[in-house]
Amino acid sequence: MDLNHVVPESDTVRVYQARDRRVELKFILPKALSNSVRNWAKERMDPDPHCQTFPSDSYEIHTLYLDTSSLDIYRKTGVAGLTKHRLRCYGNESNIWVETKRKKNNIVLKKRSTISAEELEFIHQPHSAESLWTGAWFQQRVLQKNLQPTALVHYQRFAQTARHQNRTIRLTIDSQLTGCRSSLWEVPNRAPRWTSLSPEIEILELKFHNVLPPLFKKLLLEFPILSTGFSKYRTVMAASECIASQPASL
Repeated sequence: MDLNHVVPESDTVRVYQARDRRVELKFILPKALSNSVRNWAKERMDPDPHCQTFPSDSYEIHTLYLDTSSLDIYRKTGVAGLTKHRLRCYGNESNIWVETKRKKNNIVLKKRSTISAEELEFIHQPHSAESLWTGAWFQQRVLQKNLQPTALVHYQRFAQTARHQNRTIRLTIDSQLTGCRSSLWEVPNRAPRWTSLSPEIEILELKFHNVLPPLFKKLLLEFPILSTGFSKYRTVMAASECIASQPASL
């Protein structure tokens, strides 16, 4: 891949940097390379603050994805747009993050805020809360687009951070991916019927602003890994469709 990704280092007029683009690159990480990449990162970076209460520089993520009843976001019909809408919990924390995320050409636009577990019921009930509560913007999008719970995804995230040009850069590795369909407004840390998603691989993500940092260039030169457009939501939905299409005897 082009290691001068996104913005050339000779951008003397600072046009691209002025836009302050947030970039996320995804790579398929074979399990055989996972420990080597993790050790490489540990030697050069620091544990993500989210890891402070969890062992092995890792923490659990539980995500509920929303879509229309016709699965317009999954099927990319354009009816509900391409932005992903999700609710997320970390480990055993009770607070819930409501979040929208859109990614195009590796450039990410994300908005998120935190709500309490008690406030979750407000998300799908019109006029159930004051307009100034922290999740009001997300509630408005849910109601406008007629979004509803569609799928749960659970995984383990290894996370390391470093500083580059006065900004935080992150390296994450997602493993033990499981998921299932769900129609409930809840984000459990376990579900009764999880489906294993791509058990033979893990997903490495490099997150930075504008220009690929030298540290990440070294990583990509040292390890033979392939870029990917892997989507957890689309993967669990595709898996559930395959299971649903199988004869009951299988």
